[in-house]
Amino acid sequence: MLRFARLHLSSHEDAEDAVQDTFAAALVADPVTLTGVDPRPYLFGILRNKVMDKLRRRYRTEVTTDQPEDDLDALLFDGRDHWLGGVAPKAWTTPDAQLESDQFFRVVDICVSNLPAKPARVFSMKEFLECGAEEICEALAITRADYWQCLSRARKQIHLCLNERWFEGGTLP
Repeated sequence: MLRFARLHLSSHEDAEDAVQDTFAAALVADPVTLTGVDPRPYLFGILRNKVMDKLRRRYRTEVTTDQPEDDLDALLFDGRDHWLGGVAPKAWTTPDAQLESDQFFRVVDICVSNLPAKPARVFSMKEFLECGAEEICEALAITRADYWQCLSRARKQIHLCLNERWFEGGTLP
């Protein structure tokens, strides 16, 4: 949970506070409601709200203007938008078995952690926190175009990372 909070909150102290606030909120929850419930999704749901609250407060005053450094599309596609040789996606064998693998999710976590900060936040908020585009744009104070560019860039980089570290038999660092 701390790693998840750390991805979104630049301060280690803020991340720790969010996790502690999550456990404090869980302790005051109605115990009847939690009977027979897997605590992980419940706790991550609380953590999601704590992180979003902190992000909303932070990004209402801060505005980021960093621009992407290179054109990832030029590295992946030719002039006719076809994959360049050597970077095209490989056929995934038995995806159901691989998705159930804890090691696969460790590699996904490493890939997301290696993304630049802004695309990592956008991707994580979209895919892990299940936030909508408007909510992400508002929380991070970014435009819709910037949102789509960050999401596209993150997905492409994660795709490349997974091809390198998982589907072609790479090992964990």
